[in-house]
Amino acid sequence: MNIENAEIYLKKNGKKLLTGGKSRARVYDIGGAYVLKQIYRAELGDDALYEAYQKEAWWYAAGGRGLGCLPAVFDLRNTKDEISILMKRYQVPSRQEINADLLEKIMRSLALVHAAEIPPLLKQPHTAQLLSEKEICVSMEGWYAVLEEHPGAFDGAPLERIAGAMNRIILWHDSEETVLNHGDFHWDNLLLDESGAILICDWQGVGTGAASGDLSFFFSRLRGDGIRINERETVEAYGRELKQLSGKKVTWAEIDGHIRAANVITSFICWHEYLHGSDEGRVREIYGKMVADSVGLC
Repeated sequence: MNIENAEIYLKKNGKKLLTGGKSRARVYDIGGAYVLKQIYRAELGDDALYEAYQKEAWWYAAGGRGLGCLPAVFDLRNTKDEISILMKRYQVPSRQEINADLLEKIMRSLALVHAAEIPPLLKQPHTAQLLSEKEICVSMEGWYAVLEEHPGAFDGAPLERIAGAMNRIILWHDSEETVLNHGDFHWDNLLLDESGAILICDWQGVGTGAASGDLSFFFSRLRGDGIRINERETVEAYGRELKQLSGKKVTWAEIDGHIRAANVITSFICWHEYLHGSDEGRVREIYGKMVADSVGLC
């Protein structure tokens, strides 16, 4: 089967759209055995997004070759106007069947990614993005304004402590080892093959970053879906898999610290902009977590 034959199949049998796809990609079923993913530059109206899909096509063709957790891809078409990817169709793991065994398999696949060698094309120079005094003052003033919308409900004192330590937190968080990152690691990008192994799809965001970034995003998306898992046990399973693959040792305390640091940094810089006019409960949720996560980091 190739892309041309898949398109002939769609013309003869009608287009069964599995999903509209994130960011307007079309994903079609081909006889229950294959999936055809198609992206057209003209429909996206966004050159940067189209380039991200081109990076995904490159990843399937060459960048991720031999990784061991990619879906089988049978044909690719990658032009300046259209991207088509023909791959095997797999089952999707069910959120309702989450257990320790399934989470361990997911962590095994993520460890494969993080233990892999970073392709030269993805290597980028990096320096920590420290905040200027003006930027820190802007965030502090923004947070104070949010808290003052709820007189007497919040203690603003922790803001001084967080602001004073912000660049130290950024520097420490930035010291985490740079590894290959999926960049959009969440449940909807997981597939289940015939052997029960977990594969990872949708690689538009592939790049470099910290292991805690992929893990944090995975946990936060599950929490957003109302699903609670034992994050410590999951990270410990990840650590066992990573050590077996690469010999590197990663602890829960280390990953948890970096996840908390990322939340403190993002919350301090950004969240005050979105909380004006929010009810007290919402502010308490975001502000309270930022303050709690900062303990031990400041």
